[in-house]
Amino acid sequence: MEQVLKAWNEQLAALPSVEAGTLCDGKTALVIVDMVNGFLTEGVLSSPRAASVLPAVERLLRFAKEHFRFPSVAFADCHEPNCIEFQNFPPHCIRGTSESELAPSLQTIGGYQLIEKNSTNGFLVPAFQDYLDRQPEIERIVVCGVCTDICVLQFALTLKTYCSQNDRKLEVLLPVNAVETYDAPGHDADLLQAAALRIMQQAGITLVKEVAYNG
Repeated sequence: MEQVLKAWNEQLAALPSVEAGTLCDGKTALVIVDMVNGFLTEGVLSSPRAASVLPAVERLLRFAKEHFRFPSVAFADCHEPNCIEFQNFPPHCIRGTSESELAPSLQTIGGYQLIEKNSTNGFLVPAFQDYLDRQPEIERIVVCGVCTDICVLQFALTLKTYCSQNDRKLEVLLPVNAVETYDAPGHDADLLQAAALRIMQQAGITLVKEVAYNG
């Protein structure tokens, strides 16, 4: 397994970057997954490793706000105290607490449509499907956020397969430097990060090392 993981990481390290200017085609949108306090800075599921991608996500949001035709989407985990998901995960991001709020720096930047979600897969929220249906001109969605092997993976795969099922031309683009997961007992972050990225790549999602900005 160590050799397999090493090979995967070497492949990820060799990924090309994408020039930010190529995304300014009037057909690109940004989706931010779960950059909320409850996964970044406070609560039982918060992780410094997840929080480490915040600067990359901030830069993506600033760029999208200035250059993209469509508003970005920011998913936010937000649960009622008796949420059924708590059968699988400890209570987190409960509605009305600061855990369910987007990172303050992203709130300051703005330029996004906030979509609260009650499961690990934001695609299932009717508000997102409405966003997608109302803007058929979108041909590329840049996906970033946390956690790579749970919410990011499920959203990206569902988006990709939905578009395939409906013969909609849409590229799912994922900058590796802007997604991350967490390390915990029974949850090997290095392994699951690499495996999730590999699964998405094999499903036709475009992985790039990063979005490169000129200047």
